[in-house]
Amino acid sequence: MVLLALGKMKQDNSQYKEIPKAFHSFENEGLFTHCIECERELLKGDCDYVIEKAVRNYQGFKAEDVIFDYAICIDCAIEIQKRMSKESMQKIQEYMQVQLLKGQRELQNRDLTDVDGLYSKCMFTDEDKSNCEEYQVFAFCRGDKLNLQMPPYMVSGPILDEISELLSDETRDELNGFFNKHFSPAPGMFNPDPRLILI
Repeated sequence: MVLLALGKMKQDNSQYKEIPKAFHSFENEGLFTHCIECERELLKGDCDYVIEKAVRNYQGFKAEDVIFDYAICIDCAIEIQKRMSKESMQKIQEYMQVQLLKGQRELQNRDLTDVDGLYSKCMFTDEDKSNCEEYQVFAFCRGDKLNLQMPPYMVSGPILDEISELLSDETRDELNGFFNKHFSPAPGMFNPDPRLILI
């Protein structure tokens, strides 16, 4: 989905950078070391993996909470994606294609040398994360490096809400199962359901 769309961006395929602290584990205060699903060691550098982090921003107070964060190897991410309904996958792909076309100029003009800038604004709406009550950031990594072949990005709360509405009951149950397995969020933390966007 998003990987295919971002792959059209101008990029230097040899670019690897240090993983920013924004993508460090909130719990361990350092790099993610293992896949949340299969416990595969990630820092060996023998597999690609995705980091996802959801943040709630308290506007006016310069404070924010990490709702959840995790790293998952590509193999596990693909297996989970396969369990999502074809209906949901098609709707999400169509939605993202439309949204990416709307923001194509902004995507093409993003400076890959400005790593922080890549995930400071919503890739779909260009809304700055400081203006978002909630947002999610994503990074593609290998070993202890950020992989700029697929640049990190941010998705704002309203877009997440719209994507959530596209999910079938089957897919919603699958994603809820993933969160129930790995997280114990406080009541009311997710509204209406946990959010998960995999590659």
